[in-house]
Amino acid sequence: MFIKLLFSLLTCLLFRVEGKISTLEECLVKFDKVEERLQTLESETKVTKRLSMLPDGEGSKVAFYTQLSKDANRVGDHQTIVFDTVTTNVGNGYNPVDGIFTAPVDGIYVFFWLNTNRDRSYMNTELVRDAVVVGKSMSDAMDHDDYAAASNSAVLQLKTGIQ
Repeated sequence: MFIKLLFSLLTCLLFRVEGKISTLEECLVKFDKVEERLQTLESETKVTKRLSMLPDGEGSKVAFYTQLSKDANRVGDHQTIVFDTVTTNVGNGYNPVDGIFTAPVDGIYVFFWLNTNRDRSYMNTELVRDAVVVGKSMSDAMDHDDYAAASNSAVLQLKTGIQ
């Protein structure tokens, strides 16, 4: 309590010297406003600290980004495409040897893929979860000499170990 009183008196003196107040009452009003603002800032800081201290769970962040470095010719039906360029693999869910993603933690996952093909060809792709097709995409350039592209996305709730 003594420190608070001392601080308020010093604040009043400072405001008085700067010519911002003329009476003790004005000083106390100004001090109350300063104190109120400090309490608000302190409260906001505590909330920010609480939010920043939420458990990160080290293994809870998962993301991967892959692509092919060259064309895949004559890919058979129901064949897994193994992407040989792995740019990002946070959580190590994507296996670059077999081309299969396995959820390292329970969560909601968003998958996006794009397929392209060249002149007079087509490509169908499927996103498969535990042997069940959960998304498809088809790019078709069969009737023209140009690239064709198609994309799709899927939002899936996965459990650890689900492919």
